[in-house]
Amino acid sequence: PAARAAVPPAPAGYPAMSSARGVPAGLEDFMDEGGGDSARGSSSRSKPKKELTDGQKLIKRFVQKMVKGRELHMLSTTGRSLLCLVTLDRDIRNISIQLAHKKDAKQRFIPLKSIEEICVGSEVADDIELPVDDLSVTLVLDEGQAIAFELEDEEARDTFAMCMGMFVDGNRKDAEKRRKRKS
Repeated sequence: PAARAAVPPAPAGYPAMSSARGVPAGLEDFMDEGGGDSARGSSSRSKPKKELTDGQKLIKRFVQKMVKGRELHMLSTTGRSLLCLVTLDRDIRNISIQLAHKKDAKQRFIPLKSIEEICVGSEVADDIELPVDDLSVTLVLDEGQAIAFELEDEEARDTFAMCMGMFVDGNRKDAEKRRKRKS
């Protein structure tokens, strides 16, 4: 296997990076599940690093985009959509949503562990009154609310749903571990 070049330092204003393959802090926990090597606990740079799989590269790109903030159309019960800035925090624990292009817009923070279900396309429960279609991803929250985003194509929809599902599952497992430690 060919050795990879060292990841350059992050530019000013870019999210802090973890020690694992130059990805945002918190991502290495999710990428290790896909068979990647773990850099936690190892500060040695002499070890050759494994090449990232295509799936890991996809996840890394997704997280980098989401940490920077991504404009997505959020569907409303009135039938219209609102352009929102959707951001994933560096620890991959919360998403925030706020109206795009409005500096004083209120931000809503949603812990990923509070997402009960992720619905792809128009396959949502009857009690969800959002105008979803084949390019939608709906996040059903534990308090019974739902938030739906319209994505540009099926690949973007599937990537969003897959990555968010993986991060939601990881956060639930972490929350369960913390609960067990407390008892």
